Amino acid sequence: MGLDRETQHRRQKEILNILNGPDRVETQIELMHLLKERGFDVTQSSVSRDIKQLGVARSNGRYVIPSWERGNDPLKKVDDFIRKGVAAGPYLTILHCYPGAGRAVAQALKTAEWDEIMGIVADDDTVFVATAHNFDQKLVLGKLKRILDK
Repeated sequence: MGLDRETQHRRQKEILNILNGPDRVETQIELMHLLKERGFDVTQSSVSRDIKQLGVARSNGRYVIPSWERGNDPLKKVDDFIRKGVAAGPYLTILHCYPGAGRAVAQALKTAEWDEIMGIVADDDTVFVATAHNFDQKLVLGKLKRILDK
């Protein structure tokens, strides 16, 4: 079991190296072939699991690593992934994202730890943000507007 975790860790580190490199990786199959060239015995399903665990997003037709850990404002790193944010009733805000970016935006919101946010649910290109009060929703929308307008 320890060896499997070690192998997974090495593989995930190599995925990050590949995606930080100069080559544009557009599909999981491409990534799988690049890993095989580097000596990793991988399947498409293991690559898919690794991508999910690493928080890798697909944006503008390629895989990217949102870097919300580096910097003071996590959403500054993923603001290009958000197309728009709209209120849906008094407690729910919907963020429309580019395809494949929803989970990365949700992770950035979680990392930001905004007190107004009670919960987040993400899909491929949509993020649902729940607040306890209408006032909190307005605060969230205001913060998002400031981030997206810069």
